[in-house]
Amino acid sequence: MRYPSLKRTALTSIVAGMSLAFSSVVAAEPSKISSEKIDATAARIMDTYSVPGMVIGIVEGDEVVFAKGYGVQEFGEQAPVTEHSLFKIASVTKNFTAAAVALLVDQGKVNWDDRVIDHIPEFRVEDPWITREFRVRDLFIHSSGLNLGAGDLMFWPTPNDFTRADILNGLQYLPMEKGFRTRYAYDNILYVLAGELTERVTGERWETFVEQNLMRPLGMEYCFAGPVPEDYKKHIAQPHGWVDGGPKVVRRDQANDYITSAPAGGIRCSLQAMTKWMKMHIARGTYSTEDGVEQTLISAKQHAEMWSPQTLMNVGSRDYDWDRTHFAAYGLGWRMHDVDGLLRIHHTGTLHGMNAYLSFFPELDTGFVVLLNRSHSDARTAMMHTLIKAYTDAPERDWIAAVQEWREQANQRRAATFKVPETKAATATHYERIGGTYIDPWFGTVAVTWQDEKLRWRSHRSARLIGSMEHVKGDTFVVRWDDRTHHADAYVRFTSNFQGDIQGMVMEPIDPAADFSFDFEDLNFEKQ
Repeated sequence: MRYPSLKRTALTSIVAGMSLAFSSVVAAEPSKISSEKIDATAARIMDTYSVPGMVIGIVEGDEVVFAKGYGVQEFGEQAPVTEHSLFKIASVTKNFTAAAVALLVDQGKVNWDDRVIDHIPEFRVEDPWITREFRVRDLFIHSSGLNLGAGDLMFWPTPNDFTRADILNGLQYLPMEKGFRTRYAYDNILYVLAGELTERVTGERWETFVEQNLMRPLGMEYCFAGPVPEDYKKHIAQPHGWVDGGPKVVRRDQANDYITSAPAGGIRCSLQAMTKWMKMHIARGTYSTEDGVEQTLISAKQHAEMWSPQTLMNVGSRDYDWDRTHFAAYGLGWRMHDVDGLLRIHHTGTLHGMNAYLSFFPELDTGFVVLLNRSHSDARTAMMHTLIKAYTDAPERDWIAAVQEWREQANQRRAATFKVPETKAATATHYERIGGTYIDPWFGTVAVTWQDEKLRWRSHRSARLIGSMEHVKGDTFVVRWDDRTHHADAYVRFTSNFQGDIQGMVMEPIDPAADFSFDFEDLNFEKQ
């Protein structure tokens, strides 16, 4: 399957004109792949997936052997991607949050096995026993018992008015159906609370602590956990999605505010900074100052702890087919699995309009980074696999074609099971039965109203979650969001008592492939 792309005159010419923007900062060459192949692959990916801008970096030992930017920070504008361009790195932020706590463990201010309630006394989950036994380590390893993406609607989509205090309070109402420490289920909410724990221990904002204690000592000048200073805003790479037949900026990044979800995915970083972050990890927590003096940022012991398996993950058929993977696990802010007989430590990052990918092969003392200002996980996967497979001495393979083949197969499987619901217009009679105010204990108030001859669903706290409802059958409806970039229309089923009176509503995404952060399944509204 070929994804929508721009005509070559619109995008590929930009790549050709901008790809050498800062290649001169690198003195060496990659040992396993040519710069020419990287350039050619980047150009194909940007054309195939309509990526306006991208950076690629490779670090071998203490040397940056490849660092290059391609394209532009914003489609249709002239500012090229450079080593200073600021990309949202999304969930790659999680390893910064884990590193901040590792630093506090080194300082003796916290321990991975401390009870969370000893640092955040108001911390509560659904089960009282789990509340008492929940440890600092459990904030990081995705086996809490929460459902996939639990609580994400408190910070996605933005803007909304949820605070970290709201998240802390709302946690107790989220169902814990997976079993405490029994299985992997990815979450963001506990990383937000790991940031809160950092603030309780240090007395500083998480953003300030990360910038001053992790980024600045490493010389990561063009990297920010909080708002971007005015002098640096010209470097912001804007997020792009596929809108109306082309890549367009989706919700312009002004970078002015502190982000509620920042410890889970809020850092903006450049290639200049990410290569310094990579050097530190390859050196297992140490770095060299500008004067050549070796310093320890994180002890070897705590660095090893972050890169140690904590929660087992499933190995899919694609992992074995592509990488001969036999094991997969999550550590403390990192994923890990074997690739062609070598250990890989890595993490991806996905936000609306942005993709990131960071990988290390510890046995090779080598790391790779790919940052994009376009929402497309297949683009980052094809680029990353082209890079890493050169270093595992795997047989030559066209990874763009391989990813497209896999996507086509996945789409065929989805088409065989996914059915678009048949709907008809809702009526005033429907409104008379179900209209009113509904409250969920963690998400807050939603109004079901009759407006302009349409049944409308509106969140009071999440401004972009508003849409029109169509009738399926009985008391089941579909809400189609006004903002069509969500790609997450949902079923809404109204519940009733034995007398037939409406008592509440529950929801779930129509498309099972919708972004898991639209965690409608965890909502349980009561009618007021």
